[in-house]
Amino acid sequence: MTSPQRPTDGATDPPAPAADPAWSMSLINNLMRTPLDPGYQAAADRRAAAGKPASTGLRSPLLIVTLVVIGACLAVAAHALRVPQAATDSRRTELIGGIRARQHDIAADSRTIDTTRRQISRLQEAALTRQHDTSLAKRLTTLELTTGSAPAHGPGLVLTVNDAAGAGTDAQGNPRTDTSDTGRLTSTDLQIVVNGLWEAGAEAVSINGQRLTTQTAIRFAGQAILVNFRALSPPYAISVIGGPGVADSFRADSGGAYLRALVSDYGIREDLATKDAVDLPAAVTAPLAHASVQPAPSTSRGGS
Repeated sequence: MTSPQRPTDGATDPPAPAADPAWSMSLINNLMRTPLDPGYQAAADRRAAAGKPASTGLRSPLLIVTLVVIGACLAVAAHALRVPQAATDSRRTELIGGIRARQHDIAADSRTIDTTRRQISRLQEAALTRQHDTSLAKRLTTLELTTGSAPAHGPGLVLTVNDAAGAGTDAQGNPRTDTSDTGRLTSTDLQIVVNGLWEAGAEAVSINGQRLTTQTAIRFAGQAILVNFRALSPPYAISVIGGPGVADSFRADSGGAYLRALVSDYGIREDLATKDAVDLPAAVTAPLAHASVQPAPSTSRGGS
């Protein structure tokens, strides 16, 4: 079968009307011609038919007054919440000046204490010499060095420990302390390291110029480490007087192992240098109010 053919007797279909090229713009044209919504236009026509004036909208005096009042309230609130920068800077400068003045007073008092202590030492030595008993002077010197009440000098080492580079992030899961930063040294860290140095044979120790004695406490207060109730800032220079084997003994004992763990696990920085001469200051010890020397027991021979 062949498909049916269209007739060829000369008859043709009428041509389709040409499309309006602007038909796609009809919506835009409609919006341009009638920008007002029909509902609003009807309401405006009713107001005009009733003889009422056109709506004033934003030109209403009440609306203008309301906007001015709201703007004034916002301005007052913003000014009240804003901290005056000039007052803050003035207070900060005042606090810094006060801190520096107190530091200057402390330094002057420390120099006076050192001078007075040297004078007392000379007077004590002269008094003991006049008694022709040199053993008392030697015993006194040994006790002063042991208790830290006199400056010390001798060979030893300086162990410098510092926070990790970039320390200051929050410590989540830090096993050393729940409140410290992972890369920040804590008072517990310094306590363990110092105890390791004592165990290794140290005879005298100081941290950033603070001599350690039996009354010394290494504590953590906020972001500062307190030694002898003095706030210290990193790096912490631990000066030690001891024999030539102190450094090797420290590396081999538990204190050295703990420090190596801090370096490998938390990025703590450390540097140990042996010194031919290390100078340690005397400790500023508090006077004893309750402790005293126990008297020697008396021995009496009973008669029979």
